[in-house]
Amino acid sequence: MHAPSVSVVINTFNRAGQLVSALRGLRGVQYDNFEVVVINGPSTDATEQVLANYKGALKKGDCPVANLSMSRNAGITMASGDIVVFLDDDAVPHPLWLQNLVKPYLDPDVGAVGGYTIDNTGVRWQVKKTICDRFGDAYFIDEFFDERLLNRKGTPYYPSILGANSSFRASYLREVGGFDETYAYFLDETDVCLRVIDAGYKVIYEPKAVIYHQSAASDLRSPEKIPSTLRPSVVSKSYFIVRHGAAQSVSEAAKRIEAYRAELLQANHWLANNGRITWEHKASLDDDVRTGIEVGMARARARGSHIAGDLKETTPPSFLPFETRIGMRIVLVSRGLPPRVDAGIARWTKMLAEGLAKRGHEVHIITEAEKEEATEYVDGIWIHSVAITEDGDSVALKYDLPGNISSWAKRVWREVQYIKSFGLDVLSFPIWDLEGIANIDDDSVACVMSLHTSFALAKPFKPEWKNRPIFEHFMVNRMIKGEKFALANAPTILANSNAIVEDMVAAYGIDFSDRMMLAPHGTNDLLDDPELLDPQVDITSTRPLKLLFVGRFEPRKGFDVAAGIAKSIAATGCNVEMTFAGGDIEEIEHYYAADYDALMANPALTFEGKLSRAGLDDLYRECDVVLMPSRYESFGLVAIEGMSAGKPVVALSVGGLKEVVTDGYNGYCVADDEKAAETCFAHIMELSKNRKLLAALSANARQDYLDRFSIDAMAEAVEKVYKSAIEKRKIEA
Repeated sequence: MHAPSVSVVINTFNRAGQLVSALRGLRGVQYDNFEVVVINGPSTDATEQVLANYKGALKKGDCPVANLSMSRNAGITMASGDIVVFLDDDAVPHPLWLQNLVKPYLDPDVGAVGGYTIDNTGVRWQVKKTICDRFGDAYFIDEFFDERLLNRKGTPYYPSILGANSSFRASYLREVGGFDETYAYFLDETDVCLRVIDAGYKVIYEPKAVIYHQSAASDLRSPEKIPSTLRPSVVSKSYFIVRHGAAQSVSEAAKRIEAYRAELLQANHWLANNGRITWEHKASLDDDVRTGIEVGMARARARGSHIAGDLKETTPPSFLPFETRIGMRIVLVSRGLPPRVDAGIARWTKMLAEGLAKRGHEVHIITEAEKEEATEYVDGIWIHSVAITEDGDSVALKYDLPGNISSWAKRVWREVQYIKSFGLDVLSFPIWDLEGIANIDDDSVACVMSLHTSFALAKPFKPEWKNRPIFEHFMVNRMIKGEKFALANAPTILANSNAIVEDMVAAYGIDFSDRMMLAPHGTNDLLDDPELLDPQVDITSTRPLKLLFVGRFEPRKGFDVAAGIAKSIAATGCNVEMTFAGGDIEEIEHYYAADYDALMANPALTFEGKLSRAGLDDLYRECDVVLMPSRYESFGLVAIEGMSAGKPVVALSVGGLKEVVTDGYNGYCVADDEKAAETCFAHIMELSKNRKLLAALSANARQDYLDRFSIDAMAEAVEKVYKSAIEKRKIEA
């Protein structure tokens, strides 16, 4: 069968941010024959700039007033498709939305089809099926009710589809005159559905045509859905009752209007009495009720027996196919996610998702819900915030993993099954906590495990684990066993450095070189802001050199080396100031009690403690040199964060740091020996005295970041890994 052409109409007004998401979501729709029409109301925000980015890709029209029905009619006049579909500007469609929405139109008597709508939580239904009467009152019915029984002329009850997710056969929609522009807001689509049915056509529901409705604030209501004005909706309701209900019963129409008036006045009083609105606001809303009813009834009388809508007959412009950009469909798993969790894997996942989405891929992230579960479409990325709602006994039995790990892995598995309805090519998860272990043998997707610090690699630096033998036995050792299984069975392994591969092979005794691909980490560009000052080093400056240490205050992160450098700064009175960030003061007291008082009293030393991401980024920009004497880093994220701000890095020559910091080019790599602090301090002193050398290393650090460690570079490298994994799965299938 030839797929009918579809015109997707979005009517928007001062919702630039939501419109961006709606248009991005349409890029992922899996349907070959649709165009997009956007009608902009009298917007005063950035909507025009958003639409300028789509110039030539969609049809754009304008509506001079805030009138939804007038805007919808403007969209119809520009729509060239066989089917006209309306999508709210604060909604995002499921990729199979249009495929399913058009199927019922195989029946030539079908005049309108409505889909199901998920609310702003992303996990609960807002609307499935709704039945209305001729007085405009809605009744939510069971999804198994067959609405086709009500599709007959003159029916007192009829199916009324939600405007946010509605469609009409274009020829029938024009036949009934489109929308009645008295309905500036509310009951506009209900009126059309009734007229379509009275014209002899069917209005039905398609459960598989799903959208996610964000329900954003508007000029008529606050984010908490408190009305700023009731007048447009009251005009619509009273107009509808007189137009359609009075024909059935004049006395009943009068009763319904009075009941509606009383309901609104009572609601206004409750809002004011409970402090949700002021009493002045209540008086204004009460006046809206009075005048709205008067205007609605007057307009209904003036309209008389004219039933058709207000659509003007025009010839629409040529069909303009909307270009979809469906690359790979990817799921990334990270139990934590910024801003709630800003640790390495969490940040890497978020940045990678942004980079891949920018490259045209459809990206989903599965993360743990802080409170309630939710599915959101944020900046072109699907965020699935899920909670553990069942035990993971089956995973625990299969892989012999601890209960908390198994339960999370089982929940990830279940969410992956749901995401398969979007289409899924790649599942990528970290080795830490084995978050995707339950999917490792799923032949329907390309499974990729990324290497980060694992339990086996962390164990030598965690003496406290040895001091807890029960924890070591039931948690640590079982996790190491599970990690070994994952390394032996993951179809594709993504590594961020050669160093971590070498360490993994040594720790687990498994050679996975035939399944491994390399893609270095990337990070945000800390200088990507035109308002930032020029970061170039003033080679004539004599101010103190600003040294920054970022990390936990513990031996694994080399705090003892940093403390040794701090002591040298204090002892020599040199032209260096040092800032410590990222650790708790209590850690200093725990590890370095003997030096605590001296460190804290030194005026050249500043201890910032744990900072927000923005605060830490500011420190990177403000410092001159980043110190990273960590004794184990699978990669070295702090190093490239400093480089993104154009700062050279002084680091120990261990792990992945050797592949990030090039000695004498973008910083210095120092041997991890008893003289590490002394050697680092010598390099720092040299840079404090030789600002020309500092400038050269700073410029090299910045350029190296742009060439190797930007988010774009990371996304491009990981993209190659995922594509290879997909091809490998196809060959092995």
